[in-house]
Amino acid sequence: MIQPFSYLSNACRSVRMRLNTFLRVNAYVATGARSRKADAAYQRGRGYLYGDGLPHDPTMAVVWLMQAAERGHAPAQHILSMIYLTGVRGWAAAGIWLDEASHGTEAAIANANLLYPQGLAVTPDANAAFAWAKAAAQQGLAHAEANLGMLYARGIGCDIDFAQAAHWYKRAAAKGDPAGALGLGILCENGLGVPKDTSEAARWYLMSASQDNDVAATALGLLHLGGLLADSNPTEAARLLAGPAARGNLTAQYRLGLLYLEGQGLTRSQTRARAWLSEAARRGHKEATIALQQIALTEHEGESATLGTSALPV
Repeated sequence: MIQPFSYLSNACRSVRMRLNTFLRVNAYVATGARSRKADAAYQRGRGYLYGDGLPHDPTMAVVWLMQAAERGHAPAQHILSMIYLTGVRGWAAAGIWLDEASHGTEAAIANANLLYPQGLAVTPDANAAFAWAKAAAQQGLAHAEANLGMLYARGIGCDIDFAQAAHWYKRAAAKGDPAGALGLGILCENGLGVPKDTSEAARWYLMSASQDNDVAATALGLLHLGGLLADSNPTEAARLLAGPAARGNLTAQYRLGLLYLEGQGLTRSQTRARAWLSEAARRGHKEATIALQQIALTEHEGESATLGTSALPV
């Protein structure tokens, strides 16, 4: 038997279902629109930042990246964090012109302010760097997680917190991020925020080094040289140091020079030792400079001894 007014109940249920469907579709469309707007702002910001299809203008880059970041765009948030971490100075020809104008006449300064009212430089801001890094990291962006770990480890925009640094480094490393793996390796090697474990440090260094991170490769090489691993091997250390040294890593150049000097892990060669030590010294490595001075002193003493022997009466 049909209940009285049951058709009205069914009609209301049908209206509610259609209304809910409409609201879900509308929300989906709105979310998609916001996402497209955020991505468009992000791409424009990158264009200004790198001078890609747009004039190089870091301050305009920040304006557009901020629009994207405030809409929850994680890559935009990450780039903003990196910009505020170090600051950015305009490198375009206009940047030179602005510097000249700032020391010129009032008319030149007025023209510069008219064309570039915000200038071309973004100054560092540790608090902003931390805030945007955290926003991006909380969305699961691996690069941002590694960056946030570094900020916690160094106390930039926050208090030093090695436990938090380890947490965010680990999240990044679990996704294969080389910077996250390197940071976690450093914490493990030194027992900061995690138990001290050189084997674990070596595992993370290896993961990072396999993605061409020269700092990680150098750190792993030094663990081998220090005899801190069960399979420590000077030959493996020399192999690990060779690539970073060739690409300009000062520590790798210095240690590779010492390995050649001592014939440890590879064939002894004073010529190659001097070459690597000279390169490191030229770029300001103090220990390399001292090593070269010691080599020169040893050679001088050797020559003096030879001359003294040849001068003995027969």
